Amino acid sequence: MGTPQNYQKLPLQWHPQTVNNDCTWLEFIVNNSAPFSDWWTKTRIVQLAHSQPPNTKPTKVQGLPTYGAYGSETEIVEALRSTCPLEEYPAFAHQVNSVYVTKVLNSWGNQEFARAISRNFEVYVDRQHSNIFLVVSTAPPSLNLNRQLPPLDRFRPFFNIAEFGAMIRSEQFQHLTLRTHGYSTPATSFYQAFINEAESICLQGPINYVGTLTEKSAYIGYVWPSEQPIFAPQLWLDARRNWGIFFKFLAVIALLSWGIGTVLYVLSALGIVPLLSRFGLDPILDPLWAWLNWRNLGSLFWQWQAVAFVVFVLWLMLMQLLRLVVYQRDRYRAIHYGAPDLAEFFWRLDKALGENPYGSMPFGLGSDAPLALPSLKVNLVGHSMGCLLMVNLLRILSDRFGKDDRLEQLSSTNMGEYLQLNKLILSAPDIPLEFLREGRNNYVRSAILRCRDIYLFSSDRDVVLRYLSLLGNWFSEPSLEMSGLRLGNVYLKSLQKASEAPKYSLCIRVMLSSQGAVQPTSARDLFEKFNYLDCSEMPGINGAKLNLSPQTSLVIDGINSLLFFRKKLMSIAVITGLIRQVLKYCNV
Repeated sequence: MGTPQNYQKLPLQWHPQTVNNDCTWLEFIVNNSAPFSDWWTKTRIVQLAHSQPPNTKPTKVQGLPTYGAYGSETEIVEALRSTCPLEEYPAFAHQVNSVYVTKVLNSWGNQEFARAISRNFEVYVDRQHSNIFLVVSTAPPSLNLNRQLPPLDRFRPFFNIAEFGAMIRSEQFQHLTLRTHGYSTPATSFYQAFINEAESICLQGPINYVGTLTEKSAYIGYVWPSEQPIFAPQLWLDARRNWGIFFKFLAVIALLSWGIGTVLYVLSALGIVPLLSRFGLDPILDPLWAWLNWRNLGSLFWQWQAVAFVVFVLWLMLMQLLRLVVYQRDRYRAIHYGAPDLAEFFWRLDKALGENPYGSMPFGLGSDAPLALPSLKVNLVGHSMGCLLMVNLLRILSDRFGKDDRLEQLSSTNMGEYLQLNKLILSAPDIPLEFLREGRNNYVRSAILRCRDIYLFSSDRDVVLRYLSLLGNWFSEPSLEMSGLRLGNVYLKSLQKASEAPKYSLCIRVMLSSQGAVQPTSARDLFEKFNYLDCSEMPGINGAKLNLSPQTSLVIDGINSLLFFRKKLMSIAVITGLIRQVLKYCNV
């Protein structure tokens, strides 16, 4: 018995009131999803079932017309399968049939299509190494910018998460290690770095011919929507697309600047100008009582407006600079896009490892896989802002699977029925140190306690965390201590004396002096749970061969800051390429 249809006969006709929005939406999905994946296929089915929209030019996608006006479900199936290399996409070949097409068109007719394609992530497998995978958040860096998909010649998209679950079952993976990037890492940069990383860990040794990644371990790279500071095209094109919002912002800044500039002008003319005149200096501004002379009103008026204009320019430059460095933009996306999308991936993966979670995806692809699957141990690796993402991920999963602040039972590390949290590795975490201390209901502390082991790679010489992160979080963190003291700047201070065993104190450096990272009211049990790896004097992080002391602190920071900016300035080729990309988007 066939699936009943709730739509009219094919081809379908567009609704005259929504045709423009529907076509724009469908085309955006096709441009921002992996070919032959589940939601790409469903979108193409809707397009092929409709006639060409009025007042549009015919285009093609994968050799087929964008809008095909096909007269039957069978024709749509044959058209899609004719363009897909079925041997490379077994799940596509297994599922895409007339029943599948009918269900998709039913969801479109029932106005449930958005729900039918709602996936906040995509999963890819490396074509060269079967235990290397990519998970990509489907959130773009900007509303008006297409996503950068992985190179399809290297990574094959899975049809859906169920195909990935079937592969885990068939390969009988025992460990799953997922790592993500940090601030200011565009997708294209991460893809290339991850490919190099995959080649490195899969490279077999010359003696035992075994790679770093064991046979029963899966290694996953997770991409969340980060962007390049200053040179990202969307940073400059947003104003052109949203000129109304931009001018409203300028108007607000102008009004506030005029008010604050007026206050500064009055205070300067009333106090600073007379003081400078008393010391024989010739100030630019006239004293406030010069307004009593009617002849000077014109020049005094322009002095007043000049002060307000300077305030406006400086304020505008500061606000724009904070936007161009994209720190707060990346932070927002990491917390509100990256973490929830990754949490959905783990939730759906746990479901996919169960008994036939998708009616349309029986485990026929992995028929040799055992039904009983032991718990899959999950290791999480984060760098910089990616550590903040990981902690928020654990918070979401803790809310989803229950909260246990103590590891009194083995089940407290469970991430579901088949996933078990094992190790958490934080490299230079951009997380406030305050989050590890006792006090209010602390989601970081309760989430981290769910891990079996925690490894912290930190450095007191990390100038990006010590200074730039302080500037970026100055107005967003609830306290100065939270914005100024980051977990990634913790270091081990030696307390070793002659003829004694090595002893260390956990410290963090402010400026010239250091202070204890563990205060008397701190959660010492959580600090003791960390395995600390002090990377302060590693090459590449520290370029100053000086012992740390109050006399050398600023010297060390100065040398490392110069080396950091020197490394950035040497990337002339990268910057030139980004400028060309901006000019390309501007049609120059």
